[in-house]
Amino acid sequence: MTNSSTRTITIVGFGIAGQLLLLELLKAGVKGSEILVIDKTFLGGDLVTKYGTVLSNTPWWKTKKALEAYPDFSAAAIAEGNSEFQDNQCMPVERIGGLCFSVAKKALQNSGAEMCSTEIQSIQRTPSDTFQIQHTFGTLSTAILFVAQGAVPKRLPLELPTIPLESALDKELLKRLVHPTTDHVAVIGTAHSGSIILNHLHMLNIPTTAFYRGATPFRFSRDGAYDGLKECSEQIADAILRGEYTNLSVVSLNNFFEAHKALKKATKAIVATGFELCQIQGLPTSYDPKTAALEGWPSAYGFGIAYPGTTTLEEKVYVDVSVLSFQDQIQRCLPEILNTNKTKLQLQ
Repeated sequence: MTNSSTRTITIVGFGIAGQLLLLELLKAGVKGSEILVIDKTFLGGDLVTKYGTVLSNTPWWKTKKALEAYPDFSAAAIAEGNSEFQDNQCMPVERIGGLCFSVAKKALQNSGAEMCSTEIQSIQRTPSDTFQIQHTFGTLSTAILFVAQGAVPKRLPLELPTIPLESALDKELLKRLVHPTTDHVAVIGTAHSGSIILNHLHMLNIPTTAFYRGATPFRFSRDGAYDGLKECSEQIADAILRGEYTNLSVVSLNNFFEAHKALKKATKAIVATGFELCQIQGLPTSYDPKTAALEGWPSAYGFGIAYPGTTTLEEKVYVDVSVLSFQDQIQRCLPEILNTNKTKLQLQ
């Protein structure tokens, strides 16, 4: 795709959210010939390419429930998952991503939707309320834009060598970057990713300090915390609280003096404080989680970890990030999106 071209619908990003979006569009009667999907690799998204070794907190039944919504494409993947996992068994994220991708890839191939393996450089809104996408091999225009470009780990301005989150979450990669006699590692954040990293460092016998913000170092789902630890991360946190991680100290960031003193001891850092959207030049960063609409851009919508749905409890807003929550957000918003843009579409 080297020349300027026009499409009705373009999906940017083919990770979990982009895959579910394609499946829901086809299920709603949108013709595959109207859809173009852009992705850098078409390998299944970051769950497969960057975080595959991580054990998720998601049991198989939740992924299976999502895939059961697409019986035309999902029978083989569900049978494969059933042969590997018990319903309540948590899955490595590579298997979540891999099984979802196999379903979406079949839909992509069978529907006649077009693929473009390229990297987006910028997206601009035109005066006619279409969108011009500049990519590695040229430009294209689209009437309706869906962005599901994913997110990148948050960063902090630390004066320490910083190990990338994706490397820290892979114990074998992490092993090459730290040494028990020369390193003391600062881990900023003690939620799911942070707890897994603390366990890796414990198994590698690396002196470590974990830094947390809030009243306690760990928040648990069992105590009613909406986004609290559960499953494997809960077990790690319990072992830490029992004092079983003898090379680990835990410090509150609210105690500035102690936190500063502990950071001065560290030789390397790992930041595990969550994710932020992967920015694309020209694209708005604000959106409405109730409609998925990008602020100020008619006919442009965002889904996935970059634009998640939200839940408000006791005046606090939580983002909903999982296969089922992405699917729920798409299913809730898509009917109104299609109705708003019905003059631009040829529904089957």
